[in-house]
Amino acid sequence: MTGFLVLHVRPFDFEAEDGRQIRGSSVTYVDLSADEAPGELGRPPLTISATTEVARSFRQVPGVYALDFRQRRGKAGKPVLTLAGGELVKPVELAS
Repeated sequence: MTGFLVLHVRPFDFEAEDGRQIRGSSVTYVDLSADEAPGELGRPPLTISATTEVARSFRQVPGVYALDFRQRRGKAGKPVLTLAGGELVKPVELAS
């Protein structure tokens, strides 16, 4: 199975030290196509920040999603990965 298993979406809303209001969400996911690292079992979860608008893409969690990643220019011209959207491919039901 390819895609990304989205495990958790958590909104945040706080005031930065300079007084700016910071809003968005943290999206925790597993890349299902990544190779396992030598000596490890499974795949570690990754977390990326997303805008509130992008977070609305995740209506069923957990679920397998096609994620749309983009790059933007960061400090010193280094690329920064951003999450631009997600589309549900397959819902996932966890056994209780």
